[in-house]
Amino acid sequence: MKRNKLRGSYSSLWESKRGIAVPVTFLMLFVSLTLIVSATYYFAVTKINISSQGVKVAAAKQRMLSLEDTIKSITWSPGSYEIYEFEDLGGTFKTEPTAKRLVMNLTDDSFYDVFFNSSIGRVAYELPASEDSDDYVFLRGDNRAVVNQSSSTMTQLYIKMGASSPEITLSYRPLAGSTVTEQGNGKPTNSLRIYVINLNSSKTMTMQGKFSLKAMCINVTSTWKNYDFPYPLTAIKLKVSLDGAVGTVSLPISSNANGTLVNLETVTCNIKIQSAGEA
Repeated sequence: MKRNKLRGSYSSLWESKRGIAVPVTFLMLFVSLTLIVSATYYFAVTKINISSQGVKVAAAKQRMLSLEDTIKSITWSPGSYEIYEFEDLGGTFKTEPTAKRLVMNLTDDSFYDVFFNSSIGRVAYELPASEDSDDYVFLRGDNRAVVNQSSSTMTQLYIKMGASSPEITLSYRPLAGSTVTEQGNGKPTNSLRIYVINLNSSKTMTMQGKFSLKAMCINVTSTWKNYDFPYPLTAIKLKVSLDGAVGTVSLPISSNANGTLVNLETVTCNIKIQSAGEA
């Protein structure tokens, strides 16, 4: 009798524990599923946001490429201008007319002359935060400070890391060339021509959201320097420092036993970038 009662008590207790275990198990499963769903949702939302920012970064690259095309269309045409629309891509557009100091000099083994020393400016689009952390990836042009091939572009459009996020930077480098023009005073006369695109007429400004820009070619100016070398030359070097980056090109020179004459022309196209609403 007592054994039966004791057995019945154990059975009741066992049934009671089973009855409690079922809802506890369901509760644990519910909590676990809730955590999994929440984590999955957070991960999905994060990836969607990152993907959305990636799309904006890609769009910003394309807009800066198009802006460079717009500037190119007015370059070397004084008085011409274009209006350019920039959509809201979550970043910040800025002009920095005092950036990008350009220093140029002619030199050979016994000669050195600085003929240009000025800031030529830049524009940049500070990208929104994203997984895109490219640094010094060129969208147009390359890292050379100066070029002398007619097929090379003066444009330098690249992504670099700024103070807090990547920036798409647009600026220009000089282009150089040389030709023999005539024979004078018993010496060949050589013409050197250096092309510069200058953005330092722009105003310092920062713009966000959707905005319109006006790119205008103010003028094209030329400055001349003449050199009379009393000794033969086969080439003369153009040395360039552009915002700390250094480059050298060798320009062929025609000469004879009496030496050579060199006429240097620096042709500068002055471009102004401003808000389309400004006078």
